[in-house]
Order: sequence, then C-alpha cells, then structure tokens
Amino acid sequence: MDLFALMGQAFLSVLAPENLLYLVGGVIIGLIMGAIPGLTATMAIALIIPFTYYLTPTQSLIMLLAAYNAGTFGGSMSAILIGTPGTPAAAATVADGYALGKQGKAGKAIKTALFSSAFGCLFSSIVLMFVAQPIAKYALNFGPAEYTILMLFALTIIASAAGKSMIKGLLGGCLGLLFGCIGLDQGFTTPRLTFGILKLTSGVDLVVMMIGILAMSQILHSVESTGLGNARPNLPPPACKDDDRMTLKEAKSFLPHWLRSSALGCGIGALPGLGPALACYIGYDVGKKFSKHPEKFGKGSTAGVACAESANNAVCGANMIPLLALGVPGDTGAAILMGAFMVQGLTPGPLVFMESPDTVYNVYAGLILCNIALVVVALLTWRGFKAICSVSTSIIFPCVCLFCVVGVYALSSSLVDVWVMLFFSVVGYILTKFKFPLPTVIIGFILSPLFEKNFRRALVLGHGDPAMFFSSPLCIAFWAVTIVAVALILRGKRKDKNLQDGL
Repeated sequence: MDLFALMGQAFLSVLAPENLLYLVGGVIIGLIMGAIPGLTATMAIALIIPFTYYLTPTQSLIMLLAAYNAGTFGGSMSAILIGTPGTPAAAATVADGYALGKQGKAGKAIKTALFSSAFGCLFSSIVLMFVAQPIAKYALNFGPAEYTILMLFALTIIASAAGKSMIKGLLGGCLGLLFGCIGLDQGFTTPRLTFGILKLTSGVDLVVMMIGILAMSQILHSVESTGLGNARPNLPPPACKDDDRMTLKEAKSFLPHWLRSSALGCGIGALPGLGPALACYIGYDVGKKFSKHPEKFGKGSTAGVACAESANNAVCGANMIPLLALGVPGDTGAAILMGAFMVQGLTPGPLVFMESPDTVYNVYAGLILCNIALVVVALLTWRGFKAICSVSTSIIFPCVCLFCVVGVYALSSSLVDVWVMLFFSVVGYILTKFKFPLPTVIIGFILSPLFEKNFRRALVLGHGDPAMFFSSPLCIAFWAVTIVAVALILRGKRKDKNLQDGL
C-alpha cells in the first residue's frame, strides 16, 4: 500500500471522536504549560505520561505530541505578553515579540508566531513522512557493533552540544548509563545497585525518573533562582485592526523566512542533542542576515518572530526522524516520547515500521492535525493567556508538585516510586546547580539497556575482541562522523567564547 493510502487511513483513525478529544486536550495542556514561565513543553509531556498508561498507543502518542508541539509554541505567548520566555525554545522570540507588544501589536506578534510555528511543524512533519522509512530500511543492515557505536555517537554529540562543558556533558551521560544499570543484570540476572530494595530489581521506571529529574528538580531550581511571584502584563491596546492580526501580505513576505528557518530547524532537529532552543537562535540570526531590513530586528520586527518560531517548531517533527528510524532520541522531548512508546510495548527503531506501521502513520497524521488544532485553539484563547501568564508561581508550583506525586503513585501504587522520584529530583537539582546538562542524563538512562545489550552481543560475536567495533565500513564511518562532529561543535563553542571575550 502506498504512502498516501496509508496516510488516508491514519487520518481517519486520528479523527475518530475519542482520539480527537485527546489531541485537543494535549494542545490545551501544552499551551498552558508552555505559556507559564518556569514550566516547559518537556515538563508537560513528562507529567502527562502517567495518565496515558491506560490509553491506546495512538491516543497516548497523539496527546503527547500535541502537548509537545503546543508547549513549544506556548513559550512565545509569555515572551510576547510579559517579556519572559515560557520555554527555552522561545528565548530568541523575546526581543521582537515583546517590543511589538509594547507597541500595541501583541495580537499581530502572537498570530505571526502561531502561523510560523504551524508552518515549521508541518514542514518537518512532511520531511519526516518521506525520510524516516528509507533510513529505517537502511538501518536494518546494522549489527550490534554498529548500534553500539551509533549510541556512542548520539551520547557524544549530545554531551558536546549540551551546555558549555563537554566534560560535564560526558559525565552526565555516564551518570545516566549508570542509573540505567539499576536492576537485574541482563546476562546473569544478579541484582545491581538495588541496595536491598526489592522494587528496584525491576529497574527504575523511566517515567518516575523523568518526572523527578525534569519536573520536580526544575521547580526547586526555579524557586531558588527567581523565587515565588508573578508578572503582570501591562501592554497598550492595538491602535488599529491591522495591529491585532497578521495580514495576507505579511504572510507572503514571511514565506522565504519560513522555508529557510524550517529547513534549518529540520536539520538541527534530526541531529541528536541540539534541540529547539539552538534552532530558534540560528533561525533568527540567519533570517536577520537575509532580511532586507536587518536594522529592524530586535526592535519589533514581525519577520524576526517568524524566523525564530518557524525554526524552533520545525524541530518537533524532525527530532522524530532519528527516534523512529534509528531508535535514538534527538532531544529531551523525543526521549520522553521514546519512553511513551516503551510504555505502550513499542520499541522505536527500524523494526517499528514492520511491527506497528499503523501506529507510525498515526503519529504522522497526529503531528499534522495537531497543528490545525493548535491554530484553532490558540486563535480562540490567546487573549486569555494574558491572565494565565501572570498567575503566581506560588500557586502553580505546588499544583505541579501535587501532580508529580499523584502521577508517580498512580503508576504502580507504590511509595517506593515516590521516594525514587524525590531522589531524582534532588539529583536533578544538584546537577542543575553545578551546570550539568540534564538531557545527557536522561538520554544516557534511556539508551543504557540498549547500549549494554548491543555491546555484549558485539563482544560475544567478536569472541571478546574490541576490534569488532572497527570491523565494518559502517563502524568506521560512525567513528569518523563522531570525531568530525565533535570537532566542529567544539570549534564553534571556542569561536563563541572568543567573541564574548572580545566584547
């Protein structure tokens, strides 16, 4: 059956009333979580996962994808309305978005951000549809040695790109691998790092770990760094109708920016460890270089908002490429989605196209339809977000903590899981305090069992000879790409540091 016939079936499946309800619910939750400074899109999907255990794979995944996509856009709401990005992905939107808001053009800025985000995610979803399966077919040729090096490549790139220190990134990845070893040894079934706690012999639950290290730890860090309070938007009203909307003429002028930034976002999203925060800065900078009026950037340019938002949302679809095709998450959001696949008994990677093709195509359809739902919901509710953005964190943070505890306890009705979650919240807080990148810990944890299994199989096939990891052209190619990529990332960081030192 061809792609278009499969997509037709997928759209019919996702448009079923109960599935559509979960999709719209995901959009609403993502928008609210993304718009509140201190909360993030990844935190939104981490909190939703415990409540999706009893849903079908399609319902679970489209709800999480909708929340992730909407949360990435939601950060631009607070960036425009109160000058504080709700998520790191909206950091580059603040300069022009808030400037437009202070000019009485908040409506124009939000609608520009909304349609730019929808374009970026739609663009990357189409790329995902045509690219993921051919890569997956090629990946079927990978043996255990190739998979081991591929995972090393992913961890090394993430460690290099995340944060300012590659050493801290690598240590974070190793810590994640260590946490992933808790439980029974895969080869000899002897307990490892369980400290006599029977519940830990089955390992640490991925959802418990992510809620602790992503949600609870970030709340602790936010309370320490910014305290409890609120921000009240005080923006002037629009002077005319055009100040409250994006015109068709403006949309046509944004098209080159949308295409360019979406392509950049796709490229960044398809590489492990880079993420939407980097994409939004690169999209903004490149858009400024190609703009006919670069002097307006940073002073209230709608083109600046369009560049940043189309780039960061293009990452949402693109980071599903390595996840679906290779089983390697592209960033923290994709890592949580990988956990959602596993919760539903699915293992992302080349075989998922053979074992559960209907779920894969439902994911494609869900990504496309969640953009339509996002546009409709955001257009109807954006004025209300002025109040949501100003809700005091003294109200929001306790509510999120309560959701964390209830969600974790609901997984298996075990207080041990709650204590494990609290342990990881302290670990996450300490790591954040010392500027260790948390994505490396999470992705290391997720890849740990897969890395161990393939590493052992490769050594068994090679009779214990480490030369097995250099035995094929693919292995050598992965080593070469890893070295070149790390060198380029470190070179770029060195240039940025020199520029900052020179200022």
